[in-house]
Amino acid sequence: MNKLQSLDLSSNEFTGSIPEFLFSLPSLQTLSFAQNMFSGSLPNSTCSSSKVRTLDVSHNLLTGKLPSCYSSKSFKNQTVLFSFNCLSLNGTANAKYQRPLSFCQNQASKAIAVEPVPKVEEKDSARSKLGLVILVIIGVVILAAILVVSVLIILRRRRSESEEDTFEVNNNNNDRHASDKASVCSNTTTSTKSLPDSRRVPQTMRSAVIGLPPYYMFSLEELEEATNDFDAASLLCEQLYRGRLREGIAVTVRCIKLKQKSLPQSLAQQMEVLSKLRHMHLVSVLGHCIASNQGHNQHAGHTIFIVQEYISNGSLKDFLTDCRKKEVLQWPQRMAIAIGVARGIQFLHMGVAPGIFGNNLDIENILLDGTLTVKISGYTIPLPSKVGAESNQAKTPRSNEDGEKEDVYQFGVILLQIITGKVVAAGSSEMGSLKLQLENGLRDEPSVLSSLADPAVRGSYAYESLRTTVEFAINCLCEDQSKRPSIEDVVWNLQYTIQVQQGWTNSGNHEATMKAIYE
Repeated sequence: MNKLQSLDLSSNEFTGSIPEFLFSLPSLQTLSFAQNMFSGSLPNSTCSSSKVRTLDVSHNLLTGKLPSCYSSKSFKNQTVLFSFNCLSLNGTANAKYQRPLSFCQNQASKAIAVEPVPKVEEKDSARSKLGLVILVIIGVVILAAILVVSVLIILRRRRSESEEDTFEVNNNNNDRHASDKASVCSNTTTSTKSLPDSRRVPQTMRSAVIGLPPYYMFSLEELEEATNDFDAASLLCEQLYRGRLREGIAVTVRCIKLKQKSLPQSLAQQMEVLSKLRHMHLVSVLGHCIASNQGHNQHAGHTIFIVQEYISNGSLKDFLTDCRKKEVLQWPQRMAIAIGVARGIQFLHMGVAPGIFGNNLDIENILLDGTLTVKISGYTIPLPSKVGAESNQAKTPRSNEDGEKEDVYQFGVILLQIITGKVVAAGSSEMGSLKLQLENGLRDEPSVLSSLADPAVRGSYAYESLRTTVEFAINCLCEDQSKRPSIEDVVWNLQYTIQVQQGWTNSGNHEATMKAIYE
């Protein structure tokens, strides 16, 4: 622990207060709490460590004022990222990158309260203090390991029973629907109350995700009610309907018809993966329903109804092509969108097993909610090819290596459009020309590269942040896929560009530049 220099706790949905004891680690230089649900104020003890050079607390639920030390001259060589919280920064250039206080209060109330790590009492000896910290960390690790092993044992014992119960087809209910379909979903509701028969829902599906309702297995009647019996007026596109649940929650319902009948155990495994597609940067899956087409064909397949969030604020393409909306996307917002897309892709590749690759990424499928938080839609729904799905959403996942590199390439195209504000198709001559111009701009004077950036972001970016982002976009578009970066490299490089941008903004350059432009 004495040699630990970098600690990344980002995107783990942690709640409660920032753990202060971490700042006492003697060699720690980089510490990231980004993309969590930490609440309360940023403690003054964060100023006590002179070793920490980069602190990232962005995209949390922090409130109150920043510790006064961050405005002192002694901290000018340190980078502190605190955008997209609810901090009180009135009168500063960073105030516009904070969310309303009510947003953090509402989200914090939904989170499960986690007690903050107790402060280690001050000792006369620095060695004793460090020893206590190490003991606390070791104890937490051991306890977590015991809990994980216990949960795995319980899940293994219950898996076969829960899967069989969940997907049992009731062949005696044929008279229930004139269409001769029998729902094999649990008779559940979509409220936050406990399920009438929670035994029928696998444990992994019962785990709630902060900011989303618990995963549910809907009845066919509920989805028919939500979509007005799948009325044509509710149809958004092929096999995709807009609906509204009884609680008033707007959703989309995607219908995927399977050509041949699957075994209950096979369906159970597929639905368990489906239930894990819940992340702050995905259009998350809220639940599903499976209906069996009985009829006279004993080999008839199933119809799977996938219920997802409905995002109504528009796509990234809408924002880049609408002059009024484009003005909202200054350089910091565009970098936040870029890293949001990257983290969503990273979750698809690494957050579920097996990973999901070849995800049809383009700016039309990058949606933005009311707070400009990225939500990736249209990603691959992992149903095996042996089931033979009719919907183009039920594609067979590509091989890990090829699929990852394809997703990275498509991300490079998205990044190119974020930088320039120009909408181009992947592989088109326009994209090739734009890439060549940017490559030449990197070798020319800074003014040349700056002239290629979207005029709407003029004055809002640090040149070093722009240059690094352009370099990385070109690397993602490399024709030799073996030379394209991994998704982990994508995330880390974007974090660096954001740190550069934040340091430039904190030094007052953004405010001074914008003032000069509009005077």
